[in-house]
Amino acid sequence: MQSKKFLVVGTAGHVDHGKTTLVKALTGIDTDRWEEEKKRGMTIDLGFAYLELPSGTLIGIVDVPGHEKFLKNMLAGAHGLDLVLFVIAADEGIMPQTKEHLTVCQSLGTKKGIVVITKKDLVDKEWLELVKEEVASFLKGTFLEGAPVVAVSSKTGEGLKELVREIEKISEEIEPKSSKGILRLPVDRSFTVKGFGTVITGTLISGKVRVGDNLEVLPKGLKVKVRGLQVHGKEVKEAFAGQRTAVNLSGVKKEEVKRGDLLATVGYLKATSLVDAVLELSKDAEVVITSGFKVHFHHLTKEVEGEVFLIDKEELYPGERAFAQIRLKGEIVPLFNDRFVIRNYSPARVIGGGKVLDPLPSRKFRRKLKEDFLLKLKGLSGQDLKEVLLVHLKDKEPLKKKELVQLLALPPEEVEELVEELLREGRIVSEGDYLFTKDFLSEVKEEILNLLKEHHSLVPISEGMTKEELKGKVKGSRLLSVALSELLKEGKLVEKGGFFRLSGFEPREEGAYGELVKEVELALRKTPFSPPSLKELSSLLGQGEERLTPVASYLVNRKGYHRVGDFLFSPEAFEEVLSKLKEHFKQKESLSVGEFKDYFKITRKVAIPLLEYLDRLGFTRRRGNERVKGNSL
Repeated sequence: MQSKKFLVVGTAGHVDHGKTTLVKALTGIDTDRWEEEKKRGMTIDLGFAYLELPSGTLIGIVDVPGHEKFLKNMLAGAHGLDLVLFVIAADEGIMPQTKEHLTVCQSLGTKKGIVVITKKDLVDKEWLELVKEEVASFLKGTFLEGAPVVAVSSKTGEGLKELVREIEKISEEIEPKSSKGILRLPVDRSFTVKGFGTVITGTLISGKVRVGDNLEVLPKGLKVKVRGLQVHGKEVKEAFAGQRTAVNLSGVKKEEVKRGDLLATVGYLKATSLVDAVLELSKDAEVVITSGFKVHFHHLTKEVEGEVFLIDKEELYPGERAFAQIRLKGEIVPLFNDRFVIRNYSPARVIGGGKVLDPLPSRKFRRKLKEDFLLKLKGLSGQDLKEVLLVHLKDKEPLKKKELVQLLALPPEEVEELVEELLREGRIVSEGDYLFTKDFLSEVKEEILNLLKEHHSLVPISEGMTKEELKGKVKGSRLLSVALSELLKEGKLVEKGGFFRLSGFEPREEGAYGELVKEVELALRKTPFSPPSLKELSSLLGQGEERLTPVASYLVNRKGYHRVGDFLFSPEAFEEVLSKLKEHFKQKESLSVGEFKDYFKITRKVAIPLLEYLDRLGFTRRRGNERVKGNSL
């Protein structure tokens, strides 16, 4: 059971401004893992450390590279930070990556931070004050405006205790990540440990994971099982949101899982190469975005190339924001309100970022759809999740409750509560696992009425349409049962023999179908006991079988004809058959197939289905190879 508070703290700042040295001074852990990093004296990949605060809060520290060549590595670790230590060296002040890293933090929605002025020992007091003034001016209008500023020397240890106190103070204000809901663990490393197999690492951003859990690796959908867990180098049975976690997986090879993949609860999330979002271009970006603009798109630990298509603007200038659809060359697994960063395609500099509004768009943006897209995205920009749910239902109907977990970024139990509330309010309806808006139900009902009206006009002799026929034509077919039930209750439809028709409508002989009824009856009268099959009638009359089917139904339902397999018997012919049977059974106890054929001068092809039909109606009863009198005769 979770008993401690876990937070994720990240470093940010220009190359060689002392981020890694600061982390080592705070934690005693050297986050430069690779020999190349140690040789070059700079971080080129993500480093990780941990610190327990005096209050007992556990801090996982993500140390990111500052050099522009390794910015994509920085972006892989910058997601989901609760607090950023924004590092600026006292001897250099604001530098290019200082600006870029600030844009990243802003774009990813980082809310809290501490400005750490490092290398205090290299400058005098007067210079330090000038740097502080420069920093305050630089941070105006950002999330770091008014943030604590702590000057430290990682070499002498000066200011470190004050920094820990500030981290402690801010950590008390931060709400930890929720361990409710589904598991999401973005993979930042995958490797093999001898004797254990595949191990992946990442920061758990939601949910919890236990040894023995069956999970999936997305976007590939690989099914895996958790063999073991470690948090900060210690084996555990369970890990929670906010913890830096190493997961030993079975059922997958190291090569099959890579940075950018997502370890998740099975069955809730889908991958996509399309997102609708609100996009903000940094005020420092030296580009103007138009539709088709190529970018590097960063979401969680994944980087993928993409193109931006603006929805409510023709051009997006630095400092502006717009609704946009981003089409990607690879797949990501986003949730509603997930943050992302974009870099210019070339040169690959950070130019902005934004927030995912629709993680699973149902269609590509086209100019002619502009108003529909704007209506949807404005609805998804609101804070009322009920309204967000209704917007999705209008855009993507029908939806399953499970799909709403991704579309609303809610735990399954909260989705359930929200859905139940809307059902009680009568704003949505359900059919099986599927959800629909009340408006959509009205549209489906209207569509059914129009289909039947058209059907009655085209085929006036028809009894109506079956449920299966309607299902093939109604766009909201999953809601068909509910719609038909309501229309029957409202008295707008009548059902008879599996056929639905409009109230007040009665099949009638008119037009071309009226003439066809007469032709069919005439043909049947010529050989009443050996009638042509429907296929033979079709050839005889030069009509398609599909036109003869409603005629046959009309003759059976409205004029007393009997449908025997593929044959039609007039009521007169059938009465004569029954009369002959009564006469026969007065003289004999049983009837052979041969006798029956002789009575009506018919072949076995007609005699056998007719006898079986008589059996079903109870006029005859089979005994061996013969018939005896039935109870209905």
